[in-house]
Amino acid sequence: MIKFINWVPTRPESIDAFFELAPVSFSDIVYDLGSGDGRLLFAALEKGAGRCVGVDVDRECVTDAREKAKEKGMEDKVCFVHGDATETDLSPASVVLCYMYPSASYALRSQLEEELKPGSRVIMETFPVPGWKPNEIREIEGGKLYLYIMPIEKTEDYDDAINHLDFIPYYEYPEEDG
Repeated sequence: MIKFINWVPTRPESIDAFFELAPVSFSDIVYDLGSGDGRLLFAALEKGAGRCVGVDVDRECVTDAREKAKEKGMEDKVCFVHGDATETDLSPASVVLCYMYPSASYALRSQLEEELKPGSRVIMETFPVPGWKPNEIREIEGGKLYLYIMPIEKTEDYDDAINHLDFIPYYEYPEEDG
């Protein structure tokens, strides 16, 4: 599995901004790619999302998030998966939350374009998706949120956005049993 960025918890004071940018309702299925401790998904449920899925390559984060879901009585509405976002079926999602380097979002770009339905929303924290024009940008403490609504609007450099990326290292996670 590939890990594109180390987990950095979203600041508690920034969480509401995600759901002001992309309000959720009972009909929404929210995915968080790189879900860490699950804080964004727990907030999504508290804001009214119907179902949530967290995907993370860090087994310890997944285990901790599952325990927190149980403690909060939310385990029937949220699922945490130990896995690679690039190998996850994103088609059920109506909202996708991500904190990834541009090289990672570039790697996921075609998957998001192909699998997400029209009207689905993608929120990237801190880094924009190369080649996508955001529908809205929101300033938050320590960064920005970029909202994209599917189908996305391409920027002029969409086809060669890869050539404008700085090299960003990624980490190989060893395959684990279980």
